[in-house]
Amino acid sequence: MLKTGFIQPETIPGHFPRNLRTIVELYRSCLDAGAELVLCPPLALSGVHTGELALRSGFRAQHRAALAYLAREIADVPLLLGAADAEGIRFHLLRNGLSFPRQAVIPPAPHGNERVPVFGIRRTEDEAVFSIAPWEESPPPHVSSTCLLLRTPAHAWHEGLLEQDEAEARRTARETGLPVLTARLAGGEGPFLLPGASSVWSGNGHLLKRLRLFERDSAVISPGNSTETDSPLPSPEKQLRHALRKGMEDFILKSGYGAVCLNLLENSASLLLAELLKETRLSLTVTGFITSLPGIPEETREKVQAFAGAAGIGVRTVSSPNKASGLDESATAAWLMRQWAEEEGALPLSSLTGTDIMTAPRFLPAALAADFMPLGIYTRRN
Repeated sequence: MLKTGFIQPETIPGHFPRNLRTIVELYRSCLDAGAELVLCPPLALSGVHTGELALRSGFRAQHRAALAYLAREIADVPLLLGAADAEGIRFHLLRNGLSFPRQAVIPPAPHGNERVPVFGIRRTEDEAVFSIAPWEESPPPHVSSTCLLLRTPAHAWHEGLLEQDEAEARRTARETGLPVLTARLAGGEGPFLLPGASSVWSGNGHLLKRLRLFERDSAVISPGNSTETDSPLPSPEKQLRHALRKGMEDFILKSGYGAVCLNLLENSASLLLAELLKETRLSLTVTGFITSLPGIPEETREKVQAFAGAAGIGVRTVSSPNKASGLDESATAAWLMRQWAEEEGALPLSSLTGTDIMTAPRFLPAALAADFMPLGIYTRRN
């Protein structure tokens, strides 16, 4: 088997300098481990969910310039990645400062088409150049047999995605007798979370390597380093908790806040949200509000206070003025919490109205997105 390096970057849509640095760092880590070829998931340079960014006049020019710059950072060991053009996502082979567009293109998928594109990677007879083509196509005469198959799924993470996808990769490896590599991006992109967990399967369907879930990572695979044969994926519950942590970390970092706050009595999911916040970043300052409102038993407040103390969460008690201006007491308490957050420079989070991924129990099994939005900016309608 070809000694193949593969990388799964974390990207920010349209942030070409940052994305370039990430790809180059991971590429060089594969060089240090002796890779003969390095594979990168499609759209790692531009990001997947570019939205209206891709419609701006300078985006395509920046993309072309970034691709040319990336090529100059690539040495004799080639880097293969896909970049968007008018026909879809075209593969480019970068080597010794040059970019060689390949014929292989991932066309835009019709709505609802779940088929993952599969490509065969081959060497020329002198082993100097790599070619890539859809697996169904026969190789030209001067090209040697297929080295490995490359699958390029691009779906955002949701429950059951990785289990289904790995079953398909294993089945493809056993049917073809070829190593199968599944290349995915990782990390948060707006309201989506890209799963990572890129994997390589041997020709007999055994797992050779799986990269980290949701995190940037790189590895080199050869026949002698099958260290993770048949290692199971984390359970769905662990995947979901990791997704929630990663989504919060992504949003907090991009928002630039060093402190967050939330209402610990907002609903039954609030304590889960607070717990995950502390798991996400130990250095993060988390303040939990405990409201003194009618209908909340004192015993409940005491239990929440004890939880906050054990978790290292600071507590502030919010008491509404006595019928101030005739306002509803819960609305007044929410206003006081929001005012405190603005004065202290803390990011308010909510498990009901402030998240793109809903932490209320009835939404947990169907969690599809990752970012936590500031309280009051975004309201989900059901």
